Amino acid sequence: MLNPATSCRDFLTEELHRRTRSNPRYSQRAFARQLGMSPGELSEVLRGKRSLSLRSALKAARALALNPEETRELVLLSQADRGGALPPPDSRDARPRELTMDFFRIVSDWYCFAILNLSECTGATLEPAYLARRLGISQAEARIALERLERVGLIERRQGRLLPAPDYVISPSGIPSEAIRNYHSQILDKAKAALESQALEERDITGLGLAIDPRHLPAIKKELSEFQDRIAAKYSTGRKTEVYQLEIALFRLTERDRK
Repeated sequence: MLNPATSCRDFLTEELHRRTRSNPRYSQRAFARQLGMSPGELSEVLRGKRSLSLRSALKAARALALNPEETRELVLLSQADRGGALPPPDSRDARPRELTMDFFRIVSDWYCFAILNLSECTGATLEPAYLARRLGISQAEARIALERLERVGLIERRQGRLLPAPDYVISPSGIPSEAIRNYHSQILDKAKAALESQALEERDITGLGLAIDPRHLPAIKKELSEFQDRIAAKYSTGRKTEVYQLEIALFRLTERDRK
């Protein structure tokens, strides 16, 4: 059942109360840590002094393991907190479906995410000609990608220029698995091309084969996710000039034993 909230503040307050009811030792500080926020930031949100950005709303949805319907509801509340109109409860189903479809289109094309990353590089501009040249796509593809990114609020127009929205992030919550598969399929094709076209000094494509107990898979996935977060936090700083993709592939090579 959806949290019957009218703001992100209400949504998170109710979730915090639910957790403290089930575990009296659970604290607001622990809640902030799980959401990836500082205690001060969470305190401001809960006191109505700060609104959640799209990034923060999606990050919170992922951290709280919200289902797709709850994720869409939190995104809508985030938009409403930042000045958007919150649709009546009876009509909210239509808007989340539209948002999910836009996310589907974004995830389905690898260069949409690459555009967001490229926007952080020194000298980058969100102009179709520049994006086409740097990413090896057509200007038409670049224009369509920019339209989609602007429509879902990941880039915005300020003083006549397209700029990345502050603190953007995409969470897989609510995104159809078909889109995720399509995105990674394209990325793996790019990896195969890099294997042939890029010098060894420019890439690192390696693998590890090992025999494991499948019961360890949840723990392995968790460690891989934490590893990616550490890499991003450590190296996504300073002067940036190129966009790289870190793709970690963990999959079963053996066929299931049917005996």
